[in-house]
Amino acid sequence: MQARSTWSMLLFLGLAGPVLAGCGKSNPLSTNSTPSGSTDQAQVASAMAATAAVIDDGLMEAPDPGSMTSGGPAGAAALIHPLHYWRHIEDVRRTYDFAFSDTDSTGHPTRAFVTVRKYMAGSFNIAFDATPEDTLPFDSVDVLHKPLHDLWERHVLLKRVQGLTADDQEWKVAAISGVQVTSYDPAASSDGHLAFGATKILQLRIQSASGDTVITDPLRLFWLRRVPAFEPAEDVTLTATTLTHTDVLVLVRGGMRRRFHNNGDNTYTVFWRTSAEDGIHHVGVNALSNGTLFDDQAPYDSQAWIFPYRVKPSEVAELLP
Repeated sequence: MQARSTWSMLLFLGLAGPVLAGCGKSNPLSTNSTPSGSTDQAQVASAMAATAAVIDDGLMEAPDPGSMTSGGPAGAAALIHPLHYWRHIEDVRRTYDFAFSDTDSTGHPTRAFVTVRKYMAGSFNIAFDATPEDTLPFDSVDVLHKPLHDLWERHVLLKRVQGLTADDQEWKVAAISGVQVTSYDPAASSDGHLAFGATKILQLRIQSASGDTVITDPLRLFWLRRVPAFEPAEDVTLTATTLTHTDVLVLVRGGMRRRFHNNGDNTYTVFWRTSAEDGIHHVGVNALSNGTLFDDQAPYDSQAWIFPYRVKPSEVAELLP
């Protein structure tokens, strides 16, 4: 990561040191074989549920449509002419991996590192011009449904802190990562190893009057107080880099999908304005392969990075809730 300002240098500070072996996983919660371990996991899960707005963004489960009426494919011929697209999620399976460490004098851990995953299944739907050669544009529209499978992943670090009394111990969220959402092929996956798609985001640059930083790993942890902060309705430039110059890059916000400008050199740029309301929000960048949108035979192939940001003058506590 390349840092360019005070908050940029601290943005994705790695926090997770050595941790103990994980405690297994299941749906919805993994459980330890010991009563004390089960209690710790239940308390950690409760603390995460109390901060759901910070941990679970919901952006990639939304059916918000994206328009394709402007700008065609780059470097490849279009086999279909898409007008707009949307995601339809039919099934979400959640898993939680727990790793506890830093045991105190009572034998209880004081740190918990949790990997949250959502396996999402549904369809990626494309409305396209069924008769592009005729003289009457868009007089006949058809819809293509491509199978969709995504793995959503985020890391969360929690600390056990002293409560109001000597016997009162509370788990609180201390740090979170961004989110990475990557498409995979269940038919080609085996033995717990997923066959991910080829589309990759390599880095994301965030430029505004409040700072300038480059993110290269969306799953690096950062302290809650170091969530990027912006003024209300501040203008921001996002520049994403992928493996090819033929991808389609989309800005992902609640209720809206907007296409990036293709710079022709594997980079893509969009101008974005932060929310006018203070508090914690999420914004994402979704890279779609050219074939996902312009080839009726190509599979759905996608990767998204999502990150939280804070709109001033709100402050975020060091520990939540």
